Amino acid sequence: MRASLQDSNAVNTVDDKTIDKRYILKLDLIILPLLGKTVNMTYTHENSSANTRVAIIYFTHSLDRANLGNAKTANFEKDIGLRDNEYSLILVLFYIPYGTLNVPLTILARRFYPAVVIPILMFCWGAIAAASAAVTGFGGILATRICLGVVEAGFFPSAIFYLTLFYRPEEIAKRISLFYMMGFVANAFSGLIAWRVFQWNKSLHNWQYLFIIEGAMTCFLAIVSFILLPRSVESSRYFTSSEKAVARQRSEAFAQLESEQFSWRSTLLPLLSTQTWLYGGMALSYGVACASVSNFLPTMIKRLATDTVKTNLYTIAPNLSGAVFIVIICVLSDYYLQRALFIILSTGVSMLGFILLGSLDLTRLVGVGYFCTFLITFGTFTSAVLVPAWASGNIVSRSGRATTLGLIAGLQNLGGIVSSLVFRSEDAPVYRPALITSGVFQGCVVVLAASAWVWYRRENRRKGDDDGVVRYVL
Repeated sequence: MRASLQDSNAVNTVDDKTIDKRYILKLDLIILPLLGKTVNMTYTHENSSANTRVAIIYFTHSLDRANLGNAKTANFEKDIGLRDNEYSLILVLFYIPYGTLNVPLTILARRFYPAVVIPILMFCWGAIAAASAAVTGFGGILATRICLGVVEAGFFPSAIFYLTLFYRPEEIAKRISLFYMMGFVANAFSGLIAWRVFQWNKSLHNWQYLFIIEGAMTCFLAIVSFILLPRSVESSRYFTSSEKAVARQRSEAFAQLESEQFSWRSTLLPLLSTQTWLYGGMALSYGVACASVSNFLPTMIKRLATDTVKTNLYTIAPNLSGAVFIVIICVLSDYYLQRALFIILSTGVSMLGFILLGSLDLTRLVGVGYFCTFLITFGTFTSAVLVPAWASGNIVSRSGRATTLGLIAGLQNLGGIVSSLVFRSEDAPVYRPALITSGVFQGCVVVLAASAWVWYRRENRRKGDDDGVVRYVL
């Protein structure tokens, strides 16, 4: 970090420290439930905040993106006449806009406020998800998924950027993890909805009801989010004048002061930085595994439980356990202000799960195979939280942070193209090449994170020995 750890951990200069605690508590109660209505618990000053509202939005984001995996287990391909590898092609073409439009949409959020841009995008992806129920062939589902990729591309980096406007570097990972946890909850909830809906016997195909229910829910919550999310602390009616003063103090103490005026120079400068592309390399690598879990976890489990209804039910436990572990790891990462170690640890566990699932004969070892799905969800998404948090802590420019987070999210999503291409129908039901590929890319994350740790540690020693300043988060 460019500020010293001593400055980073110091309490701001406002005399009444209770104002600072009250400000943090308000952030927790106002922002986090919308970006995610995660769990019903009381947060302290050290682990509460703006995640709650962002979590609801991320919940619907994951719900509408992952429902195709559930539909696949309910004869979706047969009902609309998909052939050969057309399902994989749909996923590939979804990831092209989803992986290339992150930077421009995050810049858009920087220009027009994330609290405005995010709910608009959310309403659009809900409407598109609901409209997917009307498709009758390959062309229709392809068009809807490409449009979904366009509007969903900007959410994750814009949401992280939004949180960095309120939180300090040592506070950010646990908060990202709380709303990212909603991705696991959404996958579990989608599996639960699918389990129930797939037992219906009505006029429409069961997967059509799944799309309609989840899309309509998203549109409603988008309207709520647009009304309630604060554009900024200064303009919000939620905060008192003393709390706004606290917000200014925190911003000045822990970020580079820059004009609110949008600047293309400060926005594009990070693209010339080596550390930006190091984060990007990690994102591209863990993106392969993230997409594999999001799109194909029901398919992996179907190998172990041939019944369609039970397959979707069995996705719940791995997703919920992954949600718990991701929060625990990120809380520890914030506490020790250490990113690389926890990235290496969690990703290594996930890598092991992919390799075991792809290499073992699980015909008679169904329990072992199911345990491997828990290893996969334990570590796959942790890097997707800690790497953006790591970048946020080491990039103090607000505009530069927006660009870097957009690039990280874009490269992560492009990893989904690799995942979609390696999950080939001819490799069913084991999908050994795809699982091994995902494991290898997780190994790349481990190597890149270790390399970044070595580089940052050397830079800290070179630049920080004279004045005691630690310039980068490790």
